Amino acid sequence: MWDLGPQRTLAFRNEAEDVKQAANGGGEHIWPAAREHVLRMLSPAECIGLLEPGGIGRVGFASAEGIMMLPVNFAVTGKAIVFRTGPDTLLALYADARVSFEVDRFDAALHEGWSVLVHGHARKVTEERAVKRLEDVTHLRPWAPGARDVYVRIAPARISGRRIQPS
Repeated sequence: MWDLGPQRTLAFRNEAEDVKQAANGGGEHIWPAAREHVLRMLSPAECIGLLEPGGIGRVGFASAEGIMMLPVNFAVTGKAIVFRTGPDTLLALYADARVSFEVDRFDAALHEGWSVLVHGHARKVTEERAVKRLEDVTHLRPWAPGARDVYVRIAPARISGRRIQPS
């Protein structure tokens, strides 16, 4: 979980507006007024709702080389996160382990966005019927080239998130 109070208000300079110089050309900068933002915690249900459309996320796991964070395209079925990988990848090698999974979306110009962090256990899906069901339900197509026929399911044990938005 993040070490945050129930809500914190943060002021940001609105970078969507250009820095304005004084009309006299003196090189003085006039900064736009700061906008107030609220950073709030998301409920697990809100987090799942943000993950449901799928997209790109990052899987974090401990490997022999250290902590790894690798991007994957994913889908959600029920409350499980599903992705595909190749049989000879690090993701396949370390698939049956505790993992973290992170997804975020941001609008840098508006200083708004959200982030969801899932802690859980990843497992390869090997039963033929379960794989067929995932194919039918998720229609998940890997972006990376090559054989990506190993399905991995992350069962969330803990899920948290936060959103920054105008107050």
